[in-house]
Amino acid sequence: MRSGFERDDGGFDEATARRALGMASTNVLRIALYQATGDEELMRMPVAYAPFWAGAYEGPVLAAEYDERVREKALDFLRTGAHSRCPTPDDATLLKLMENLVGRPVNDYLFSFGKEEANFTPFPRGVEWTSGQRPDAAADFRVIVIGAGAAGLVAAAHLRRLGLPFTVIERNGDVGGTWLVNDYPDARVDIASHHYQLALTRNYPWRHWFATQPELLDYLRGIADDFDLRGHIRFNTELTDARWNEATTEWDVTLVEPDGTESKVSANVVISAAGLFNAPNMLDIPGVDGFEGRIFHTTQWPHDYDYGGRRVGIIGVGCTGAQLMPAIARKAAQVSVFQRSPHWVSRMDNYRDPIPDDFQWLMDNVPHYWNWHCFNVFYMLYADDGAIQQIDPEWQRGGGRVNRTNDLLRDNIRSNVLAEFADDPAFAEKLLPDWPPFAKRLVVDNGWFDALKQPHVDLVTDAIERNTPNGIVTRDRVERQLDVIVVAGGFKAERYLWPVAYTGRNGITLEQAWAKDGARAYVGVTMPDFPNMFIIYGPNMQARSGGLFAWIELWVRYALDGVVQMIEGGHRTMECRREVFDAYNARLDTAQDECIWGMPGAQSYYINEHGRQAVNNPLRPSATYESIRRAKIEDYHLA
Repeated sequence: MRSGFERDDGGFDEATARRALGMASTNVLRIALYQATGDEELMRMPVAYAPFWAGAYEGPVLAAEYDERVREKALDFLRTGAHSRCPTPDDATLLKLMENLVGRPVNDYLFSFGKEEANFTPFPRGVEWTSGQRPDAAADFRVIVIGAGAAGLVAAAHLRRLGLPFTVIERNGDVGGTWLVNDYPDARVDIASHHYQLALTRNYPWRHWFATQPELLDYLRGIADDFDLRGHIRFNTELTDARWNEATTEWDVTLVEPDGTESKVSANVVISAAGLFNAPNMLDIPGVDGFEGRIFHTTQWPHDYDYGGRRVGIIGVGCTGAQLMPAIARKAAQVSVFQRSPHWVSRMDNYRDPIPDDFQWLMDNVPHYWNWHCFNVFYMLYADDGAIQQIDPEWQRGGGRVNRTNDLLRDNIRSNVLAEFADDPAFAEKLLPDWPPFAKRLVVDNGWFDALKQPHVDLVTDAIERNTPNGIVTRDRVERQLDVIVVAGGFKAERYLWPVAYTGRNGITLEQAWAKDGARAYVGVTMPDFPNMFIIYGPNMQARSGGLFAWIELWVRYALDGVVQMIEGGHRTMECRREVFDAYNARLDTAQDECIWGMPGAQSYYINEHGRQAVNNPLRPSATYESIRRAKIEDYHLA
């Protein structure tokens, strides 16, 4: 796995260089060149802004008349050996470069977060001992990490760097978590690969602009191998019970071993990295047990089953169902797509495209280009600070629905869908929701619209009534004959920390702690009555901007920063103060009313059984980032 800038010293090939520079963002190239050369002419070139993803976001671009000038400067630089005068900029220089790239002031939030994304120094989200050396008290301090997906691997890598004894418990037979089990056809991310990555790695050579499931799994396996983590992972082992032991101030946990036997272990700290999407929604309709064909959830894909030439029903049209359906349609004889409610689906440039070799040459041979490319992707996703989900009362008083940007996005997607099916506007209307974009997750078009135009693909909008031995009957009394039913109904996202039974101080269980209105935590990571327990991807902690991997690293950093401060302070336990917990959650509840998730028609997995939105963080991303930047030890009882 790569680490930082790796120049190819096999000799300068001008033809290759010209092709590669032709693929460059000239604005990114301009800043990389200035950092390397100090050529002031580059800093005087103006930038403008261009929309992308149907107007959901915008990004800085160089005025077109300067493109060739920048490329020629870059070519001259490469001809002369491409040696940089400034490999690692100090903060003042970095801020100057950022502000010149975006053409706007950069606040502390975008600077600090962006510095981590630009990744000029290794482990920008690492945690270190204050003295630089592990204290003696840490030698016997044991940590259990639950799950070997991305979050568990990040925690394990940093625990290894800190020299803390740890064990990872993984119920599957390999690392990867979500990207191990979600291996249905054509699975891929909907966030650009150069942001959907971990700062543990540097200049990773992604094969697609939006990584596929196999390459993401390869990426996570590479992290496990490069950080030598496999020896710390107990595979095919499940943690079923965890109880706080007041006498020992440790967690006593029960494990089910690969052979089915139980064992007991204890640890000072438990970090749950089980994730949000680990309890699939299975099919629950009358007659399902009598269906004579195959039924499986997308997380249980039977790769030995050939659906070619068969009649396939797909239940669910969210991110998974819409992503999967075109691949099924390419092989199946008939596809019936059962849609309970439509989703906003938008095209994304380069979504299925591989990254050309010439672009990777650019990343490998132009100093700092990969750093600024990653920063640029970050900036485009984060600069609006979650504004697209914010209700604007003044805009609404003028007749708007949500806010200017959200309404523009809605109109753009609506126009695109009507244009896709210009010959059948009634069909197009079936694909248009009545709730705002981003009230549920926005779906990227993976060939969805093109597949719906195929004569053997049938969009079913009548509600499912029951299964029969041979298919599905809908409310209009039509029976559709099926050989296989694919359940793309998502997950029970409200079941945080499932399936482990946690018991904290004084015998309180998670079910009791969350009985009032569902799962809650302080900054999504800790809770009163559950000392030395940290949650990665906890309640109300899905941020309003960006890709999951960056936030995973921030949650892990917060947790391990707390552990380091606890050990260095000579303490054995840390527990969130009740008043801090309550004040934080009151702040969330107030902020909920300012966001779109509770608007009419927006029922989704974000809303729990109590009617409360318990997945997304309603605070602005800048506030979310600040809340978990470092653990504030005064927020905790220490003992």
